[in-house]
Amino acid sequence: MALIAGAGNPTGAGGTTGIGKTLNYVGNFAFAYSGVRDTDNNELTLLEFSTGSELFVGEWQGYYYQSPYNEDFRWTVYLNDEKVQSYTAEGSIRGNSRSQLNIIIPGFTKVKITGQNVTDTTAREIMASITGRIYA
Repeated sequence: MALIAGAGNPTGAGGTTGIGKTLNYVGNFAFAYSGVRDTDNNELTLLEFSTGSELFVGEWQGYYYQSPYNEDFRWTVYLNDEKVQSYTAEGSIRGNSRSQLNIIIPGFTKVKITGQNVTDTTAREIMASITGRIYA
């Protein structure tokens, strides 16, 4: 049975859903959606949670909405405060973009995904999500 990160409470199907920074469990699946957030050139935390005892195997995505200013956006993944992945979408004038990168997260791991507009100080809309399966 899955544990909600940080809570220590078992959950079954029908776990919490919605947007926010935390990881949600439903059966053997886990997910988190940051919701649309405005970010400028400062690194903004989009998702932040700690895993339970399970192994998480899935993917994370970073999205941005089209900017008419040809800006670059970066998403960074930290596991236990160590930078382990980073993705930069260059030249956002090309349209809405979505990155999709595989990730494996061991049990009892602190996870943080950040985003930032690396080209400009103007706040633009971005989001992040993580989806996958958990294994006991």
